Amino acid sequence: MVKITLEVADNGIIKTIYDDNANGAGEPLEKKRVYEFKEDEFHESKIKFFYELADELNIDTGNNYDDNNLVMKLDWGNSYNPTNEEIELKIKLLKLEVDLLKAMKVKPSTEAPTK
Repeated sequence: MVKITLEVADNGIIKTIYDDNANGAGEPLEKKRVYEFKEDEFHESKIKFFYELADELNIDTGNNYDDNNLVMKLDWGNSYNPTNEEIELKIKLLKLEVDLLKAMKVKPSTEAPTK
């Protein structure tokens, strides 16, 4: 049986994985990993932690080829008041995303169907 334990540390999380039957050989194995969450890294290290934890728990998050893909991303909080520059940047990024989606659309064929 595999057991995953999470411990809160001052600057992050300590994850311990204990497997009492490593590689099916009946040997115990214990691995520890420290996730340090630095303030200057924003939330990238936290996102990486959640993806790795989901993988170790065998939770399928999807992939780039699936129509449904669990994506963890950074965004503004509902009560955050962005600056005008931040708003302009987000508008530009959203316009690029709309342009990308328009380019992905398949144009309907004007040719008569063949039999």
